[in-house]
Parts: sequence; C-alpha cells; structure tokens
Amino acid sequence: MGEVESARSRLVWLSRLMAGLSTIGMVLSPLIDLVIYVWPGAREGLILDVDHVGGLLNDAVPLPYRLGALVFSLGAEALTVWALWSLRGLFLSYAKGEVFTPGALKLLNNVAVALFASVIATFVMHAPISLILSTAVHKPAISLDFGSGDAVTLFTAGVMLVIARVMNEAGRIAEENAKFV
Repeated sequence: MGEVESARSRLVWLSRLMAGLSTIGMVLSPLIDLVIYVWPGAREGLILDVDHVGGLLNDAVPLPYRLGALVFSLGAEALTVWALWSLRGLFLSYAKGEVFTPGALKLLNNVAVALFASVIATFVMHAPISLILSTAVHKPAISLDFGSGDAVTLFTAGVMLVIARVMNEAGRIAEENAKFV
C-alpha cells in the first residue's frame, strides 16, 4: 500500500470514528441533560455542570420546576445536537472523499453557526432557568452566565467559519483553474 493510499485509509477510518462519536454525542448530550434535571443527585461525585446552574439545581427543587427549567435547557441543547448532526454528516462526507464539495462546506458552516448560536442560546436561556429554579425555593433571582468555556466555543466557531470560507474559496479557485486546463 502506497503512502497516499495509507493516508487516505487513515482519513477514512478516522472520519468514520468521529462520525460515530458525533452520533453518540447527539444521543448522550440531551440524555445527560434530562437525567441531571430529573435526578439532580445523580451528578454527585461526577463533574457534570448543567450550564453553570450550580447549586440552584438540587433535589430540594420540586420536579415540576426542574422539568420547566429542563424545557429551556433542552431548547439550547437542540443547537448542540444540530452541531453534532452536522459534524457527523461532515465526517461521513470526508470518509467518502468529499472534502471541498458544496455539501461538505455547508455542513462545516452549519457546525460553526450551531456552536455560535448555542453559546448565545445558553446565555439567554440561563435567565428563565435560574428564575424557575430559584422561585421553587422562594428566592426568585435571574442570573446570566458567560464563562471561559463559552469564550473558547465562540472562538472555535469563528475559526470554523473562517476555515469554511477559505475552503469554499479554494474550491472555487480550483474549479476556475480546471476550466483553463
């Protein structure tokens, strides 16, 4: 097997692996959110932080309030699922050798947009989540949260948007050059 074929084989294998992990993430991410809101004690001893709600989410909060907060949390979580769905499709495209195709570039753009939107949605959704959970214990408060992880996600989304644009331009130039040959 030549060096190029070996590299291609590794890319296909890695792309399929990442598509599989993205699929697992699409299922686990909202499921973990659900488990933590329904059974907040389940996170004891684990490092699971639900969008920085910290001590607001605990077993003392009645279940109807936790379910109300969960609805808002899953609204933001839907964007994460969209990012993972698009990422899965992108890796499956890569596994088929489709790198500079319009479909692959659209999927890369979708991942970036979904990541960016998820940070904004999580920030906005924190207000109703914190209000619902704090009202349940008779101490109504609204809080907003933006952490270093959110900044990293925004930066990553920005980098991905730029890469998608660069790849799109490279594909356009390659297509244009192919017309002259």
